[in-house]
Amino acid sequence: MVEETASNSNVLSQKSIMRKARLVTIIGLVINLILAAVKITISILNQSLSLLADGLDSALDIATTILGFVAIQIASKPADEEHHFGHTKTENLFSLGIAMLLVASSGIIGYQAVVKLIDAEQLSFSVANVVIASSSIVLKGFLVWIYNRIGKQINSPSLIANSKNFRTDILTSAVVLISVSIAHISIGSTTLYWVDPIIAIGISIVIIITAIGITKESAEILLDQSPDKETLDEIRTIAANQKGVIKVGNIRSRKIGSNILLVDLDIFLDPNLTIHQGHEIVCDVEDILKEKMPIEYIQIHMEPYHEHETEELNKDE
Repeated sequence: MVEETASNSNVLSQKSIMRKARLVTIIGLVINLILAAVKITISILNQSLSLLADGLDSALDIATTILGFVAIQIASKPADEEHHFGHTKTENLFSLGIAMLLVASSGIIGYQAVVKLIDAEQLSFSVANVVIASSSIVLKGFLVWIYNRIGKQINSPSLIANSKNFRTDILTSAVVLISVSIAHISIGSTTLYWVDPIIAIGISIVIIITAIGITKESAEILLDQSPDKETLDEIRTIAANQKGVIKVGNIRSRKIGSNILLVDLDIFLDPNLTIHQGHEIVCDVEDILKEKMPIEYIQIHMEPYHEHETEELNKDE
């Protein structure tokens, strides 16, 4: 009966995760489709490279939004015979894909900007450019808020990665707004034509920096990086404070998600305890650790406590 209840609760949890993920995906797709179409159309008509770069970035956001949703669907699948610890790392793998798309986009934008800078193409003022750049700042700000909020709620690396991507989009749109507002201004006999391509180059650099950050975070999890020392110390303290635990030995842990841990630890118990008594203590330690820490899987090894062996252990530590 307990197992059935837990199973139903887990199903409901997965349904809730997918419902929220689907909601933000639809919102992200609609907003980015509108922004990409309008930005690219207006930029071509008014020959604004910085606005075109911003539009291409919004078009890329459509791809990253779809990738993120697919990643969540795969990552939310339960463990099976071929994946005993689930599929949570799928999202981090997809996040690397998002980072590579960002780098490709940055390269295209940077190349076009250099060509325009060399050709010294002039840019005329357009109210439409200003309006779309301003609107983009507001809409992208909304996407940052909702993606970050839902991403943290459902512990989704891909949604959080996309929220960081959208945050750079706000900066991008802000500098584009400056560009389309002043690039037509004349100083002496020349205009500030170079502002537009220079800002486009700046946008490409910001996109690369964002991609590097996403790559670093994803690689840490894919390479089984352990959590920070504070987290390991907290695990040790919680386990050591449980009744029956004389000492906590080695702790080995790795991330299997943005905030999900797999833990393996040794605890020292009274050697005179029965196997049943020791097992009860292990279960208590496991329950309290899962309750207080973001631990998905935990393996606890019982060790008999002998003072001379523990002294050797202290020397090793």
